[in-house]
Formats: sequence, C-alpha cells, structure tokens
Amino acid sequence: MNSTGTVVIEATGVTYYSPQDEAAFFGWLDKISCIESYQGRVRTLYLTVDLDAVDEDGLRELVALYRRYNIDLKELRVLDADRVGPWFSDSDRWWHAEVFE
Repeated sequence: MNSTGTVVIEATGVTYYSPQDEAAFFGWLDKISCIESYQGRVRTLYLTVDLDAVDEDGLRELVALYRRYNIDLKELRVLDADRVGPWFSDSDRWWHAEVFE
C-alpha cells in the first residue's frame, strides 16, 4: 500500500436544513480521524485526507457522511486500493457501485 501524504477530496453543494444540521455535519467531520483539515470556497468544501491515518472505521464514517448529506460518492474514488487498501474497493461493499461505477 502506498498510503503516504494527503489527498484533497471535494464536497460540493452540501445542503444544511438548519443551523443544528450544519453543526452536526461539521461535528461529524471533526470526529473522522483521517480528515486533516477542511476549508470552504463558494459552494465547495475541500477536505484534506491524511492517507496514513485512513482506516476502515474512518473511511466508513466518511462514506456515511457523504451518503447522509447527498454528496457525490464518486469524489471518494481517489481513495482506491493503492492508497488505502483493497477492502475499500471491494465489490461486496455497499458503497462500491456509487463510488467506482
């Protein structure tokens, strides 16, 4: 596995339905250990992922966050087998079609 460094992924057009909903989103994001930092520009949030910190639990949380807030899961495609491990791109995972197809 070549998981060194960072990669930036995007979350575009996130809709928050209330101030508490927005707080919940960022609270969840802050708890995902592989997210090194994030910053927003216009309607896009740029998330810096620490590839050395990615594990199954953290990535599962990131996939769930993207799904819950209707963010395009294809953005996670850069976190492929070479970067985080073959388990992420396993075709038996529930997210496989949305990320890789």
